[in-house]
Amino acid sequence: MIYMQKNELKIVNESLYSTEIEKGILGCFLIDTDSLKYIKSIEVEDFYVPTNQIIYKTIKELNQNNQEINIISVKESLKNKTDEFQLLQYLTELTDLYITSSSIQQNISILKNYSTRRKVKKVCLKMLNEINAIDISTDATEIKKDVISELLKIKTGNIAEIKDIKSVIAETTEDIEKNYKNRNDNKYKTGYFDFDKVTDGLHEQELTIIAARPGMGKTSFALNIAENISESGVGTYFVSLEMSDRQLGNRLISSKTGIDSHKLRCGWLETKDFEDISKTAIEISNLKLFIDSKSTTIQEIENKALNLKEKNNIGLIIIDYLQLLKSSNKFDIREREVAEISRKLKLLSKDLNIPIIALCQLNRETEKRKRPILADLRESGSIEQDADNVIFLYCDEEKKSKPMIDMEIIIAKQRNGPTGSIKLKYNKKIMKFSNYC
Repeated sequence: MIYMQKNELKIVNESLYSTEIEKGILGCFLIDTDSLKYIKSIEVEDFYVPTNQIIYKTIKELNQNNQEINIISVKESLKNKTDEFQLLQYLTELTDLYITSSSIQQNISILKNYSTRRKVKKVCLKMLNEINAIDISTDATEIKKDVISELLKIKTGNIAEIKDIKSVIAETTEDIEKNYKNRNDNKYKTGYFDFDKVTDGLHEQELTIIAARPGMGKTSFALNIAENISESGVGTYFVSLEMSDRQLGNRLISSKTGIDSHKLRCGWLETKDFEDISKTAIEISNLKLFIDSKSTTIQEIENKALNLKEKNNIGLIIIDYLQLLKSSNKFDIREREVAEISRKLKLLSKDLNIPIIALCQLNRETEKRKRPILADLRESGSIEQDADNVIFLYCDEEKKSKPMIDMEIIIAKQRNGPTGSIKLKYNKKIMKFSNYC
């Protein structure tokens, strides 16, 4: 609803703010000290509800004075300005509704989006009011310039934090010490020894592309990695755009029991097989592995990933495969759509602080050249640029038909490490990669 009072336009529109988002962010600041680093990116006017503005202003002042931030410190700072009992009740309510630090960036983006919309609407309404009052002889070009000037004054999005070199080096040395202490941590080790020697496993905030021509075992390799990492207790979100969840379940049981996957699918089993299947089914059921065969857009995956991170603290996302993924935004050229998808995957890995693996098809030109290169990635420009690591699966043409293949794993790009290649054995009957001995 819009109404005028003394020639001043005012806006009251519930679609331009979210009480839940505002309360959740404030609750996070009151409980989680790690979230306080985001205070610099929020202004008081980004909150719409007056009470929330007052509380946030107090939190910001406490933070600037290096004072502890919690329910008691905020209540004490405001005790002479409002009813103490009601304030305590409200602050307690905020902590009940708080969001986790893993999703606060997403919620701050929503808060800033609401704030920008309110500012834009206010400017537009103000300019509309002024235009109606301007004499018809006034040059329309000047009016247009004024409108653009007013809109350009509005700050949009979060203001990125700029760090001085001292704080950067301090954080870097902390990371080095952390890596030293955790050097024997197998959390993100893939289980393939030679591969892990070259890459030191997977890494947080890194996007890894695993690419090959069809029939080379991309899905099997990714599923084996998912199984190995989830066995170490890391929650893994596996998105399949090509296979159903039951087909993936079949592959997991086959690789773990050693029973031919074709026999499992056709039912050509012996009575003794069911004991192994039953035992394996229980083991797989206990894995922290989440299968999604329904998502089709990057936006759906982003939303589900944020939810899984908050509720189940997932530590790895695997997508099979990138070229089948769409965006809910419209694009005239497929390359631009792929560019948005690969960029969003890279940003998602940074936001959630976890590694992401995306499988990728190679161009048919690869078959002419045989050994793949980075340019063979389909719609490759943005994928090659955004990926921290690019890994190819390759074997000679004449060996492809064999049931057991010596597969070459080519590390064609590793942003923070060496390139090279190693070999793994691939058993096509049970869809399993194993260490080359």
